[in-house]
Amino acid sequence: MATSSISKSLLTNVLSVYFVLTLIVTSVQVVGEYYDTKNMLVQELHNQQSTFSHSLARSLWEYNTPQIEAIADGLINIPAIAGLVIRDDTGRIVSQLGRTPPLRSFPTISADSYELPEREGVFGYYSKLVFEFSGDSTQVGDVTLYTTRDIAIQRIKVSLYFIIGSAIVKSTFLIMLFSVAFHRMLNRPMRDLINQIQNFRLDDLEHSKLHIRSLRNTEFLLLERAYNQLVENLKEYQEDLDRAQKQLIHVNQKLDEQNGILEQEVARKTSNLSRVLVDLERQKNDLELRQDTLENEIRQRRIIETDLREINTRLQESLSALERTQDQLIESEKMASLGGLVAGITHDVNTPIGISVTAATYIRDQLTEAEEALNKKALTQAQLTKVFKLSKESLDLLESNLARASDLISSFKQVAVDQTSEVVREINIKDYLNGVIQTLNPRLKPFKPRLTIECPDDIEIRCPAGAFAQIFTNLIINSLIHGFENKQDGEIDISIKRKDDKLVIVYRDNGKGLTQQQLDQLFDPFFTTKVQQGGSGLGTHIIRNLVTQTLNGTIEAESEVGQGLTYRMTLAVTFI
Repeated sequence: MATSSISKSLLTNVLSVYFVLTLIVTSVQVVGEYYDTKNMLVQELHNQQSTFSHSLARSLWEYNTPQIEAIADGLINIPAIAGLVIRDDTGRIVSQLGRTPPLRSFPTISADSYELPEREGVFGYYSKLVFEFSGDSTQVGDVTLYTTRDIAIQRIKVSLYFIIGSAIVKSTFLIMLFSVAFHRMLNRPMRDLINQIQNFRLDDLEHSKLHIRSLRNTEFLLLERAYNQLVENLKEYQEDLDRAQKQLIHVNQKLDEQNGILEQEVARKTSNLSRVLVDLERQKNDLELRQDTLENEIRQRRIIETDLREINTRLQESLSALERTQDQLIESEKMASLGGLVAGITHDVNTPIGISVTAATYIRDQLTEAEEALNKKALTQAQLTKVFKLSKESLDLLESNLARASDLISSFKQVAVDQTSEVVREINIKDYLNGVIQTLNPRLKPFKPRLTIECPDDIEIRCPAGAFAQIFTNLIINSLIHGFENKQDGEIDISIKRKDDKLVIVYRDNGKGLTQQQLDQLFDPFFTTKVQQGGSGLGTHIIRNLVTQTLNGTIEAESEVGQGLTYRMTLAVTFI
């Protein structure tokens, strides 16, 4: 007759309830992670819109379509952005990239900016573009940035693996814990009890009593006492039977003597046979116990092997996630550097533009006065000569300042395009380096360093120009921020020479220098001497990657405290 295991039934009921609760909690955590990541993506869209809104507004105001497309290409390369739509003030689409559902599918709100709800796996952020000119604000268009549910799921993939893995580990540990507990507290005592009952011997009642070795304070103790009391009663009945048998033997003495001899012989043989059977049974039980122990050990080793494989898989996934995060941080550092150039060049361009506007206004005033005098027939030759003279001077001033603004914008535009792309083109090293330094003038002005460039005029190469711009931008900014802190007499010397088929660059400043420990960690990612002061620790790491990977070169650094910092780079480039 088949029997049902109490421990198995109880364990099944308990674990069923636990698995249901674990499933509910894990589902709630997954949903929470998704909505939290979705909110973070919308916030990133808002931040990106805030960063590029001024540039977009100016480009729309100036009808600078190439600049708008360049900004759109930069935005669509950001991992969080799946699509974008840029429109002018008439509602005409100027640029549309990526996954962009029609705006009519989202609600129309009168606010300047608002979050677009999720529909068909797409959601985003809408904002109007306003350009301020001469104190007036004018809406020049709008921009809508989109992201998708797939991007949100991709970001929380590692968290999902961690949550599900944690639930699996906890469930596995609970199953093992309950199995061991049920085995020790129920299965093993029950097996011990069954084995002792099976060894019951009527001719040896004293040794047939139960003796449970563990769990003395449980219900098994009551069962042991009841069974042992039954053995005691049986022993008393056996003693009574022995007394009656002795009386019968006394009555039939002769017959008993013969029977006694025969019974003793039979009893002796039976006893020997019983002992042999008991020994065989005991050996059988020992073998079964050893077999169970070996099976349990094999099962546990398989479980441990499975857990180790899962942990190894999760570690590999975590390493991949860290590498992706590091690449994203490096790209963010490059964009942050470009953002600093935008702010600085805007300040420098505003000065000649402001002077040009003043000169144009002055010319208009002089012409207005001359026109009024002419209408009143009071215009004299001296007054007309004065108007011509002042107008010519103002036009010269206007022309020179507009030319200066044009040079600044052209220089910045080329450097900005190079830093956001890896286009290979031909450049003159000295002229290109001067252009990069010109874009950094706003950052150089507060420190007023003496900057010297030693480079032949005829060195022309073919290379990814953006790599050179990024290298020298990071080197100069690092000298300003870290080397020239509280120092107004800073010096930067740049030496560029051709040696066979290599380009040798030596960059040296007279800043405060580095200790040996700091020098050993100089190129490590996230190492910075400005901890919690805005330093990202990626500047020199980006420089090394550009030199060794993009330009196939080598870079070394040497420094002492108070003696400045020197970089030596040897690059494999194509000379023209």
